[in-house]
Formats: sequence, C-alpha cells, structure tokens
Amino acid sequence: MTVTRGLGITAAAALVFAASHVQAASLPASPAVFLSPAGTTVNLSEGTLTLELFADFTGAPTIGGGIDLAVSGPAEILGFAPSDFYNVLLAGGFTGFGPEQADADFQIHFGSFAGIAGFNKLGDLTLGLLGLGEGAIAININSSFGSFFPVGGLDPQSVDLLGASFTVVPVPAAVWLFGSALGLMALVRRRGRLG
Repeated sequence: MTVTRGLGITAAAALVFAASHVQAASLPASPAVFLSPAGTTVNLSEGTLTLELFADFTGAPTIGGGIDLAVSGPAEILGFAPSDFYNVLLAGGFTGFGPEQADADFQIHFGSFAGIAGFNKLGDLTLGLLGLGEGAIAININSSFGSFFPVGGLDPQSVDLLGASFTVVPVPAAVWLFGSALGLMALVRRRGRLG
C-alpha cells in the first residue's frame, strides 16, 4: 500500500511538473501584452471573431502604459469588453479604451500607481468579419498614452507586444453539399406525394 501511494504521489508530481512546463512554453516571455489565440481560422458565416487580450507583468510590475491596435485584412474592430480585472483598474482613473486618441484603429490604456503585476486578462476584442482572406492585428505603443514604465523606474519598460493573425474562410463545401442534398431529397419526396 505504501509503495502504491508513493508511486501515485510521484506520478502526480511528474504531471504537475510537465503541465507547468507545457504552459510556460506556450506563453510569451514576461513582460508582455498579447492577443490569444495568436493565429486562428474562422468561417465568414460566423460574422465575428473574438480574441482575448492579456497582460503578463510577472516578475516585472508596471505602472502602466497604452497600446494601439491596427487591423489589416477583412475585419474591423466592433468593440472591447473589459475583464473584471480591467474594470477594477478603470475605477482608478488611469484606464480607458476606444477609437478616440488611437494612432490606428483602437487604443487601450491601463495603469495603476500602486503597480500592476502578474498574469491578467484585460478583456475580449471583437472583430466584425467583412470578407474572405488573411488579416492581422498589430499591437504598438500608443503615442497619446505612451510607453510602459516599471514600478520605481524612470526609463521605459521593454514590453513584448504580440498581435494575432487570422484567416477568414468560406463555409466548408461539405455544408453546402449536405444542404443541397437535403433540399433535393425534400423535393423528390414532395413530388412523390403529389404524383
């Protein structure tokens, strides 16, 4: 029984170790502001694409800064839904978002003189799909709200700004074929009842 229990604890520890290394490998180096997923494919029939915006200041707290989002390709920004974490910052005053004061399409700024640390979701960015093709969202420092600054520092903080790419595709051909087959079967059945 002791041997079995010892093996179970060892296996659990190995799983925790492996999971922490897999998760760490998939996240950008800290500090960073990034969209997730970094790349995706979406059907035009869905109409929208929602991406999550994260900030990771683990080990390198910041007082904040501003980012600018520039969309290229067959999409436009419809809106930003702030997370609970972002809403707490919003109550502090040095936080906001919108097309006003954007260098490109949309700006998001956030900060706290007490410092922002750790891994946090800022919110969800929703894009309206306008057509087929490839597109991207670039993230840059916003000129109105400026660079990020570390807690207790006077020099700008180096922050990885990682956008996302997307591909808008038509409804798969199999769906069209299935829909056509159903319509044809209904027509044949109806004619069979009439004749």
